[in-house]
Amino acid sequence: MIQLSLRPRIATAQVLSLLERKGLIRTLTPPRRILASRRPEGALEVLYRSHETYGSHKLICVKKNSDLIQLNSHPDNEEFLLINTNGRTYKPLYIVIALHKKDALNRKIRERSLAAADFLCLCMDYANPRTAVFTMLKDTVHCEVTPPGRGTGPVFFVSEPSRLHVHVCRTPGYCLVLGLDKKTGKKR
Repeated sequence: MIQLSLRPRIATAQVLSLLERKGLIRTLTPPRRILASRRPEGALEVLYRSHETYGSHKLICVKKNSDLIQLNSHPDNEEFLLINTNGRTYKPLYIVIALHKKDALNRKIRERSLAAADFLCLCMDYANPRTAVFTMLKDTVHCEVTPPGRGTGPVFFVSEPSRLHVHVCRTPGYCLVLGLDKKTGKKR
């Protein structure tokens, strides 16, 4: 038997870049089209979609440019990966999460009993691994936003089922807004 001695190497960005150029891996780096997007609502690009034979799954890259809170939910789970692999400076990313699942929240909207206390608005921290990678469970009503003004909208990744549907949560009679000072973009 021939023994091959494999010497461990440090997994540097250069080594991973070499593997990527060879078509062996894909680093979790936002595509140029996402970073360059100036569309008011932001941008979304599917990075890959698994073949149905092996299970239905996709990875997307999202850029947020809007402070408009448009709530939605999904009938299955999705993973959020808030990592800044390219070291860019982004505007803050806020994730608004309802404290009630879709049906209960819709009931509160119909009954006109919705309140700010029914939501959390989280300022996300890319540098904290305990909070930057998590699963949004099915039927959780949520929305990602960033404050208005200058700067690059935040970019993040989401892994989810290939055919995941979006259920828009309409809030007639209510207007949800970020509680930020319009001039400074800081919390009021």
